[in-house]
Amino acid sequence: MISQLLQYVFLIALGSIHLVNAEWLSAIPGTPERSINKVFGIPTWMAHIKDYDEDAMNATTVFSVVCIALSTFYVLYFIFFVHFPSLPRNQRHLGPFNTLILSYLISTLFASFTFSIMNVGRIWASFGVFHNLFEIALLSNLMLRQKSVIERSFVLKCFIYVLVTMIITILVPWPLDALFFKFQGLATDFALAIDMGRLYYHNKAIHNKASVGMMFISSDEGEVDESDEFNSECDEVVHKLKKRMFEEREQVMDDPNKSLSAVRIPVHKNILVMFIASSLHAFGNAIVTFSNHFIYWIIFQFIYAIAFPMYAYYCIVEPNTSRLSFYKASRLKETLVVLSSIGFAGTSIAIGAYNVLSK
Repeated sequence: MISQLLQYVFLIALGSIHLVNAEWLSAIPGTPERSINKVFGIPTWMAHIKDYDEDAMNATTVFSVVCIALSTFYVLYFIFFVHFPSLPRNQRHLGPFNTLILSYLISTLFASFTFSIMNVGRIWASFGVFHNLFEIALLSNLMLRQKSVIERSFVLKCFIYVLVTMIITILVPWPLDALFFKFQGLATDFALAIDMGRLYYHNKAIHNKASVGMMFISSDEGEVDESDEFNSECDEVVHKLKKRMFEEREQVMDDPNKSLSAVRIPVHKNILVMFIASSLHAFGNAIVTFSNHFIYWIIFQFIYAIAFPMYAYYCIVEPNTSRLSFYKASRLKETLVVLSSIGFAGTSIAIGAYNVLSK
């Protein structure tokens, strides 16, 4: 995984630094000065921003926190107090994927709230690491095709990730601590956006192939894979659509006052919402890496108020994975995703470092 590769590199660097000099090194000499949090008086990971406007920053951050909080609390209320009570007990389930999205929302709420108080920094990383953790868990879930999130080995790996990340963050001096945390977080953001895009296009292809009343649509749309597995997924979609229409007709016959419900939006259009949300988040994280201009920080923070309510919306319209089809994961494709994400993150940080050093 992305995080493990980065951790190995930084552990080697960490060992080299502290073996050469046994004294505690808080910051590498000659590096840019860090801003100090005005509430707690603690160093942050934010270098001096020339056009910084504290009032505008606080307003944007608080607005983002409120939007994330309201959307998170509402989706939890909807699922556990509205949706579940309307279902038989044996159908009250979220599935690993939706469970991780809800956990991602909750962890992001804590990370955003603590950011509004203490800014991004070494102490804040104790909260931010769980935001990254659930991004990695979502990626793992997509790559492993719905593998259980409570499997013992998976939980152990998550625990090790949190411990190793925080050990490196605490021990490595400024600015390497900030670079490490930014690097592994940004790489994960890019990878999640890529895999959400793959999930969207996979489900869109199935929708284009399957239709109510016929097994496949016209052969003119031959863009999708004709493998047996893909065709079986199309069969399953058609079967579910026919079954739902039959059940609705039965309900209308039993109750003449009840009308047929509106056709649900195809699942790929709801996945598109998550694809856009993950892409926006990766974009926002990248632009504050490119340059330390204040306007980029405002865009980055404001995107939180857009992207994470979109995740909450998805959980409301798709409260479980019954309509979702996962693409077939392969080592080659997942390796390409990992390498591409690391490349994008490294390029972003290199551009940001060049902009800082060239001033």
